[in-house]
This record gives sequence, structure tokens and C-alpha cells, in this order.
Amino acid sequence: MQETLINIHTHHPTGRPGYLEVENLRFGQEESGLSSLCTAGLHPWFLSETTLEVGLDWLRKQASRPTVIAIGEMGLDKATITPWPLQMETFEQGANMAETFHKPLLIHCVRAYADIIALKKVWKPVQPWIFHGFDKNNQVADMLLNAGCFLSFGKALLNDAQRATTALFHTPPDRFFLETDNADVPLEEIYGKAAAVRAVSLQQLATQVSLNVQHVFGLGTANSAI
Repeated sequence: MQETLINIHTHHPTGRPGYLEVENLRFGQEESGLSSLCTAGLHPWFLSETTLEVGLDWLRKQASRPTVIAIGEMGLDKATITPWPLQMETFEQGANMAETFHKPLLIHCVRAYADIIALKKVWKPVQPWIFHGFDKNNQVADMLLNAGCFLSFGKALLNDAQRATTALFHTPPDRFFLETDNADVPLEEIYGKAAAVRAVSLQQLATQVSLNVQHVFGLGTANSAI
């Protein structure tokens, strides 16, 4: 029996059979209806002081829903114009919600990996932290993995730079996920490349990702999609 291909982070769910897609929602966005599971967060690109409180109220309501399996995207981005204090405040609120609702934190990070790891050491979260769309070198990957974080790989695996493929090769089997994010790339292409990088069959890779999702997101084998 062919294993379900799990996409833990997508902005464009397809509803295709054989996929389990986790749709990402941000404040002000409606669900597509094509996925049974979601993540919800306040992305650092779209933050505003004037809407922060209502955005946080929205996020609390989303976080209480059983179909929302993680908080995010939340994070820090040094390449965006959003003021840093606002990013920091919102990220802390999101991390606190992840703890309150006992759900993983899905992290958007640009040029702030050391900053986020420093915060993790201070805050000491219990819930898993997952860096999505990982495309950095093996040194950054090691820093995050040594801090107990998880990595999710996507379209960067298909690039020629090889940073993401090298990082995936060295990532322990129980510490990674796969995603399409905002890319118009078939999920099976990402799975195919990841299987080649890790020198396993597509079936073996899909089984490993399924086990990781069950463990980290609390989705048991009773879930018919897994």
C-alpha cells in the first residue's frame, strides 16, 4: 500500500488524493476548504501595531481549534521593513500560545537564526520548534538541531546550490519534514529528491515523514490520512 505524502506547510493545498496537506493560514485569510488540517500564525511580513491585538485574538481562537495542529508561521525576519520590536513582541506571543495550547511552533526565519536560538535558551519551550523552508548550510542546520529544533525542507532541495541537500543528508531521520510552502512545485518532486538525497526508497521516506508527523504533531495512527 502506498504511503500518504505529507506536506506540513503549504499556501496552496490541492486536495489531491494520496496527499495530506497542512494549509497555512495568516490573519485575515480564509481557509480554502481543500485541507482538513491547518497551521495559523502572524507572519512577520504582515504585522501592524494597529491590528496586533485583534490579530492575537484571532490567533488564540485559531489555536483552540483541533484542526489547527501548529502555531505559525511566526518568526523573525531581518530583511523585512516590519519594526524589530514588533516582530519580537509578536514572536514571543506566538511562542507562548504554542506552549499554552500544546502545539508545535512553525518558524519563519531570515538572518535571525542565532537570535531565535538565543530566545529558545531563555524561554525554554516544551513544544517543538520547526524551522520551515530550510535552505541554509550545514553549520546553521547543526546549530538548530543541537538546540533541539526540527527542519522542514521544500523547493530549495531542487536548486543547484546544494546547501539544503547537504543539510538534509546530515539531518537525523526523526528530525525533518517536507513541504511545498508557496512554491508551484509538485510535492512528489520534493519527495523524490529527498529520497535520492537520503538514499532511501520513496516508500521508506514517506513512512519516516509520517512517523515524524505522528510524533511531533500528535497525530496518531487512528488518523485515517496517516
